[in-house]
Amino acid sequence: MSAVAGALWLCACAPKMITPVRMSQPGDETLTCAQIHQQSVDNQYAARNFLKQDKTVESANTAKVIGSALPYIGILILASGDLSNEEQIRARALIDRDDQLTFLAKQKNCDKGE
Repeated sequence: MSAVAGALWLCACAPKMITPVRMSQPGDETLTCAQIHQQSVDNQYAARNFLKQDKTVESANTAKVIGSALPYIGILILASGDLSNEEQIRARALIDRDDQLTFLAKQKNCDKGE
């Protein structure tokens, strides 16, 4: 029984595959200034949401660490923590993408109008 429980626990700890948005994307060179601006606005909004979600996960993990002090079930509470940093990775990727879009906008002289 304990071997099965151990195997399940190890499976739960397996790293989650995260595929963040790519910094450069095919077709970037064909984007209009309006499209660049809209993507930038969308990315900033999504990044803010991911960072808010990250704070929520961080708070929940802190509570789980505190709960891990409980006898017998503490280890189960601790094992349920989310250590993937998925929200941080996705937010950082969107911020990097936004930097690329800013560079692209400068190359196209978007600040001078299209």
